[in-house]
Amino acid sequence: SDGLINYGLRIKSFVLWPEDIVPTQKYTSILSLDTIPSGTLPDAGDNRQFSWVQADAATGNIWPAINIVDPDHIVNRDLFMSMVGSATGVYNYLIECQVVELTDDEAIVTIIKETSQS
Repeated sequence: SDGLINYGLRIKSFVLWPEDIVPTQKYTSILSLDTIPSGTLPDAGDNRQFSWVQADAATGNIWPAINIVDPDHIVNRDLFMSMVGSATGVYNYLIECQVVELTDDEAIVTIIKETSQS
């Protein structure tokens, strides 16, 4: 957090892949505006969650994964990532962001979204 609430990041894309691919494993990752417990399921009804990646190695190939980003969320304080599925716990990820300038009202709304739940 840089303390500049009038500047934020719009997440354009989010890709995740594990260091090790376990043939029977499912991989899930969630980007959120607040901490969520590890192992939490993707839930579009939870206002803190705004991007999800899921892949299933049981099909023999984890690609293409399901990558969803809600473009209406702006990160202006902290960004959190939860991940489940890697045998070693090591993941690679790529997050593409766009810097956006926020009015005071927009900044307040994004801060409320960070801690609110549906």
